[in-house]
Amino acid sequence: MSDKKPTNAQNSVVNGRAIISCLKCATKLYVSQSGVCLCPKCGMFLQVNASKNLQQPQPERTDSNKKPTGNTKTVRAGEVLLEVKNLKKHFPVGTNFFGKPTKFLRAVDDVSFTLKKGKTLGIVGESGCGKTTMGRTILRLYDVTGGEVWFKGEEVSKIPNREFDKLRPNMQMIFQDPYASLSPRMTVGEIIGEAALEHGIVTKDEYKDYILKIMTMCGLQPHYFERYPHEFSGGQRQRICIARALALNPELVICDEPVSALDVSIQAQIINMLKELQAKLGLTYIFISHDLSVVKHISDEVGVMYLGSMVEYGTKERIFNNTLHPYTKALFSAVPVPNPHVKMKRVILKGDIPSPVNPPAGCKFHTRCAHCMDVCKTVVPPYVEVEEGHFCACHLFAKKTEEPQS
Repeated sequence: MSDKKPTNAQNSVVNGRAIISCLKCATKLYVSQSGVCLCPKCGMFLQVNASKNLQQPQPERTDSNKKPTGNTKTVRAGEVLLEVKNLKKHFPVGTNFFGKPTKFLRAVDDVSFTLKKGKTLGIVGESGCGKTTMGRTILRLYDVTGGEVWFKGEEVSKIPNREFDKLRPNMQMIFQDPYASLSPRMTVGEIIGEAALEHGIVTKDEYKDYILKIMTMCGLQPHYFERYPHEFSGGQRQRICIARALALNPELVICDEPVSALDVSIQAQIINMLKELQAKLGLTYIFISHDLSVVKHISDEVGVMYLGSMVEYGTKERIFNNTLHPYTKALFSAVPVPNPHVKMKRVILKGDIPSPVNPPAGCKFHTRCAHCMDVCKTVVPPYVEVEEGHFCACHLFAKKTEEPQS
């Protein structure tokens, strides 16, 4: 390939993909399907003119890691990055003679919340309450049954898959099982860099240096580049999963129980690393976990889910210091206190979690609640703001919010 900068992007083609040269540093760059690319070396933003196939420099961006794909709206720290409105995900579990679904498993049922940029939302609840399904539905790994997902001011739950693919680098997930989520046939370098090459974030010339930089940032040694997943411990594999997500420079990262399979000392290392990366890169987290002490340590806001629904939501301080919902109180009472002189009043819930295929009428928690009233058995409790920024779905507090209005 000639060192001369091509003015016509179609004159240089490698493996069926157009190549252009950066006007500032002459780095060879792949042209994405959208006709735009970002030089990872100098931060120059280039665009190919579709009519004349000429590369035209655009004004430099202040953030050299920002990708020109998907929604290019800039969201500052403290502004709403993600808004979920009445999100639903139902799986068909029964059909009639003609194959039409007749029964549904209501995995996520009418969940709403907002998340600001640079903040962490902790999601807690019993196994099977829909935490992971909610995270996957937000990322469109599952199709949305109902409701809306707004990302950076754009409704993304109903846009075509091809359009949503441009947003995927901005929304990444760290999966729960580091053993199952890594391909045993790929080296660490290939695992971390595959998506970065696919989305045109880095070229093959800059590939290895870019991946080594991400690996170092996540606490992985450079000589791990050519190794395979089976050669690593659980904590190291989870770091590889984190590096794979961060290689795309995301703004939103959904952490699906990233430390549940690790011992306590490794858990602390991973949690501290996530907090450091958040402060350094301005990341926004949805942190799904069973460990309430971890959630309290890392989260700014906390949401409590039960049987697919959000029963309580608020800031970390309000949720832990002024717990409202009976289910949340029972959940928090199970947290051990490292003080032999403090005796916790354990709230024991009777019975098992009802089936999400056939949930109880009225309040879903009334079959296990010690404060159950007649209205709980027939009427779904409204999701109301009991105090500023503190929401609860319980008839005990719905009455209190109605009293001043009468």
